[in-house]
Amino acid sequence: MWKLVASVVLVLWISSYLYSLYLDSQKDIHELALKEQSNISPTRKEDETAIYRNNQTPHGLPLTTGLQVRHGFKLRNGNLRDVWSVIMSKKNINNLTFLNQGIETIVDIYTLNSAIGKVASFAKEHNCQTIGTTAPLYSFEGFVTTIACFVNGLTIHNFNHLPRSTPKDIDLMIIPESELNFALKLNFKLILVICEDRSKTFKQSNLINWSILGDLFETKLEKYEYKYKPEYDDGTPYIETHNFKTTSYSHQNFVSSIAATTKELPLGHELNNQDKILIGYESSSVKYLSKILTILLFGGSIVLGNSNDSIFKPDLIGKYSITILAVDSNTAKRFFLNSETLKQYNGLINSILFKRAQYLLGKGIFTQFASLSKFKTLRLIYIDQLNEKNQQISIPDLNKIRVISNARIITERYFPGVIGPILSTNFYDYRIFTNPKLKNRGTSSLSLELKLFKYKDLDIEKRNGELCIRGFIIGKPSDHEDLINAIQRGEEVGSEGWMPTGIIGKLGVDGCFYES
Repeated sequence: MWKLVASVVLVLWISSYLYSLYLDSQKDIHELALKEQSNISPTRKEDETAIYRNNQTPHGLPLTTGLQVRHGFKLRNGNLRDVWSVIMSKKNINNLTFLNQGIETIVDIYTLNSAIGKVASFAKEHNCQTIGTTAPLYSFEGFVTTIACFVNGLTIHNFNHLPRSTPKDIDLMIIPESELNFALKLNFKLILVICEDRSKTFKQSNLINWSILGDLFETKLEKYEYKYKPEYDDGTPYIETHNFKTTSYSHQNFVSSIAATTKELPLGHELNNQDKILIGYESSSVKYLSKILTILLFGGSIVLGNSNDSIFKPDLIGKYSITILAVDSNTAKRFFLNSETLKQYNGLINSILFKRAQYLLGKGIFTQFASLSKFKTLRLIYIDQLNEKNQQISIPDLNKIRVISNARIITERYFPGVIGPILSTNFYDYRIFTNPKLKNRGTSSLSLELKLFKYKDLDIEKRNGELCIRGFIIGKPSDHEDLINAIQRGEEVGSEGWMPTGIIGKLGVDGCFYES
């Protein structure tokens, strides 16, 4: 009898051992890679931690600073004209879809290029160097105006609200007709008004209907004439006033953010010309731009919208065969964790599959057997974890979304005045922590490095403190007083280009930042 028991125990032990080996072989990435996600400098100064970098940008090598465009025997970082030149050289026709106030507008890249030329020609005819607009980036008019400035050496100044006083540098203001009454009080030199009635005229000589530009959908332009000049790298292509705080951004800010976005995805999961991205954030346009330009750079297509718009629904994923989704956490919950979606896992078999898939994710194994068919085209979701309502998604809920959507998730931490995220989680990081309060923000952008500085009574020796960042995607405050304050705050944390964020947290032994 004891021999039988021993045999059974031995078989069970061997089976368990072989099964554990099988599970290890199915993991997307070795556990050690997730335990060492940052490169850490060998030394540190008093009252601060060592300097941390993303593993792809080791110390001793430069941070990601641009596109590395060949110019003679040298490489240069590039500028937004370079970016558009590459986009226009793609053979496939990218589509751009704008979802604005329930209205869908679809254009291809050649039609957009023609429209851009018409906006730029109007600006130059009226000697306009800086164009202001409150038209959102997810509207056709706002997008065309922005890109027209980017690729013609002009400056676009984007406002999420009309300013309280008249900006001195605005040569041309482009606004929806609904904002005209307030805009008139600001005495802009020239205003293009986006009107539903294309035939509408105005008595004031400085008011012109947007329709003066002609039919922006009737012609296509397949070429973008561009010959590089060093002065193209200078200037300020983009200024944003968000909630009455103004920041200016350089060409290097943009190309560095684009390069970082390009390089962050692992081998085998890179961006490609079959990608279609659906983007819908609820705040700053800077959150849109690097991803938009990066996808277009690879020949992919864009669907742009406002996540608060009634038309912005999960059905869009199937309608447009979306492969990449970029939204805030509140929208991600609404798309994937709503009661209607979760009901589909109520049955016995579906419930077992759902729980099994979550269990395997916790072990580092990504599966597809429990995903819903309506999300079958998705492969990647970017989630902005800090939205205006401060509704974050817990790590277990993130894994539920991974199971439901059939997609990997990268969560991102944004900060005002920076293009793109300052922190993002690893493509393969599905870890479940015993402490549910831990907020893993991941590692730094490839264009940034970070450190913690002593904060109040927190123990800096245990890597607790205020997050500080330094790198190439940080904009510059436009207001003189804000700039002075930024310089003074930088000096408080060691200067040398360091920018304090006011974000408090801890650097883990895995190299990730955990926000308090």
